[in-house]
Amino acid sequence: MSGTTTGRSSDGAVARRVLACAVLAVAGSAWCSVASAQAPDRVLTTEGPLTGKVVATSADAVDLEERSGESRKVPIDQVRDVQFGGEPQSLRAARSLLARGRAADAVEEVAKIDAAELDGAEPLLLDEVDFVKAAAAGRAAIAAGADPKDAGRLVGEFLAKHPKSHHFYDMQQLLGDLLARAGKPEAALTAYSTLAKGPAALKVRAAAAKAGMLYDQQKFAEAMSEYDAALQIEASDDASAEQKRSAQLGKARCLAQTGKNPEAVALVQGLIKQADPEEKDLLGRAYNVLGAAFRAAGDKDQDALISFLTVDLVYNGSPESHAEALANLADLWDKVKQTERARETRKVLQESYPTSPWTKKQAAAAGT
Repeated sequence: MSGTTTGRSSDGAVARRVLACAVLAVAGSAWCSVASAQAPDRVLTTEGPLTGKVVATSADAVDLEERSGESRKVPIDQVRDVQFGGEPQSLRAARSLLARGRAADAVEEVAKIDAAELDGAEPLLLDEVDFVKAAAAGRAAIAAGADPKDAGRLVGEFLAKHPKSHHFYDMQQLLGDLLARAGKPEAALTAYSTLAKGPAALKVRAAAAKAGMLYDQQKFAEAMSEYDAALQIEASDDASAEQKRSAQLGKARCLAQTGKNPEAVALVQGLIKQADPEEKDLLGRAYNVLGAAFRAAGDKDQDALISFLTVDLVYNGSPESHAEALANLADLWDKVKQTERARETRKVLQESYPTSPWTKKQAAAAGT
């Protein structure tokens, strides 16, 4: 009898524990759902991440209401990224791909967003979807050397519809790049000039963007003057310093194109020495510029090989930089009679970056 009572008591205790676990599981699930629904927005800045609620944006700042209730206005030159708590995963993934230079992949990823995922979404989140679609299309067109007309229309429509977006300056520069490639240099200059209305870092970008257009037109002396103008802009903030390092690379390219190869090499080597190891995109571009300067010297093929191999093996995260390095390596392997390595490199270039202008140049040179 007592054994039976004990057994029932034990069964009751087990039942109560099971019920308690079930209640906790349901409660935990509900809490997780609420937490997910109320996930905070994140503003990634040059000083670190901030969390809270993005309540407004403008061309010059992002307004964030922090969890403490304090309002903070983050200057646009300090903003690295804005992530909305309720955004679809495909939107976040597409924006990440865009930041890593994989614009064509970003176009495919943002297309995966289901309309139902945006039901009841706040205007700022819907604006972000528009941004990624337009920016991905524009950068993909540039990366592929494609007709910029349709992408330029999308970017122009975004700017007209969202003049208070925190992406305003970036999109103005992208519009300028597309206009330059469409053979409309005056319109491109107007777009670039808009950048100069922003903080110092954007003034540097404006001058460097004009210089880049002149470089593409093979006006190397004029381009170098613009790069020098970018470097002379008075600014001591980190964002401006980052933009000036890019301007230094542009100047080095100009030096190499005008026969001043030792100066170009010295400039880039100095930049590489001072760069933060985490600035992988910058270093990838720097080693490409260094390799190009060595190639232009005529008798530095081994040094050029080492530079481009450094990009291929170490700083290959940027598709644009990696494709440039592979194309140069293919040429150099041919030059030093490493025919099989040249063939293998061209195969990697074709398979990895089929739409890259560097791939198209290699195909044209081979007559295929």
